[in-house]
Amino acid sequence: MLKATSETERKMRDYTRQVSTINSVCSLVAFLPTIFAIYAGIPYLYFFILVPSQILVIAGISYYKYHIERSAREIEVSPSKYVLDNTMSYAIFSISLPILLFMFILFYSLTSLQRVITINLLFVMSLLFVVSNLPASRMKRISKPLEDAYLVGKAEEISNKLGTGKLGIYVLNLGRFRIANAGQVGAMKYSVFITDYLLDNLSPEENVAVIAHEFAHARQRHVLKTAVIAWAITAVAGNLMVFPVDVGTYPVLSLVLPAIGFLFLMLAMLLIIPGIQRRFELEADLIAASVVNGMDLVNALQKITRLNFAPSEISRHWSMDHPPTRERVKKIIAYTQGNATSPNVQGTKATHNIPK
Repeated sequence: MLKATSETERKMRDYTRQVSTINSVCSLVAFLPTIFAIYAGIPYLYFFILVPSQILVIAGISYYKYHIERSAREIEVSPSKYVLDNTMSYAIFSISLPILLFMFILFYSLTSLQRVITINLLFVMSLLFVVSNLPASRMKRISKPLEDAYLVGKAEEISNKLGTGKLGIYVLNLGRFRIANAGQVGAMKYSVFITDYLLDNLSPEENVAVIAHEFAHARQRHVLKTAVIAWAITAVAGNLMVFPVDVGTYPVLSLVLPAIGFLFLMLAMLLIIPGIQRRFELEADLIAASVVNGMDLVNALQKITRLNFAPSEISRHWSMDHPPTRERVKKIIAYTQGNATSPNVQGTKATHNIPK
C-alpha cells in the first residue's frame, strides 16, 4: 500500500513538473521574441508575421500538453477545445505585449513629472477595477447558481455563524476538464464559485467544508487584503522606477532607484505576496474547521489533491499561493484535536472559538 502511494505521488510530481515546464515554455514563446524584436529595432510590419507565428507555436505546445493531461487526468474535452482554451490567454498576451511595449517607449519620452502623474493615474484606475465586481460578474455569466438544497441550507448556517451575510454560490461547468476547485471572488461584494467536477466527487459534508473555507476567506476579506497589498507594492515599485531624478546631477541615483523598484517588485511577486496568500489559506482552513467537522475539510483537501493529480508535498513551495496539502492537513488536525472538547468538534457547532 505504501509502495503504491509512493508511486502515485511520484507520478503526480512528474505530471506537475511537466505541466509547469510546458507553461513556462509557452510564456517564453509569448514573451521573448517580442522583446528581442523591439530591442533589435525590427520594423513594426514584421509583428504581423511574428505574433501569429508565436500563437501557432503555442498551439502546437498546447496540443502536446493535451496528451499529457489526457494520459494523467483522463480529461474528456476535445483536443481542439483544449488547445483553443489553453492558447487563448497566451495569444492575448502575445498580441497585447507589442502594444504595451510601444506605449512604454512612448511613456518614457514624457518628462519625469508627466511619467509620475501618468503612472499614478493608472494605479488609481487599477485599484478601482480591483474593488469593482467585474470579474465576478463575468464568471456569473458562465455559471449557474447552486441548487442543491442541502448545501444551500448548510451554507446559510455557516454564513450566520461567521457573520458574512448571504453569499452567492455558483457552479462552473468544467467537468470535461476535470478541474476540482473552488474560490471566493470579489473584493467588496463576495461570491463563491465551485466547479461541477468538485461537487460531483466530494461527499455532501466535504462540499460543505469547502464552502466553509471559501466563506472564511470572505469573512477575513482575504481577496481585498491581497489586492490592496499587491496594489501598494506595485505603486511603490512603479514610482521608484519612474522617480523624477535629474540624470545630470544624480547619474547613479537615476539608475539605482529604478533597479531597486524592479527588484522590490520581483521579490514581492515571487515571495512576499505568495507567502501572504499561503498564510490566508491556512487561516481560512482553521476558521472553517471551527464551524464544520475538521476531518471533513481534511478529507476534502486530500480528495481535491488527488482529483487534480497534484502531489500532496512539494519541497520548494515558496512561490506558490497555496501551502502543500500535507502541511494544511497537519495544521487542521492539530487544531481539531486541540479543540476536541468543543461543541464544534463533537457535533453541535458553536462560534465562540472561531479564530480571529
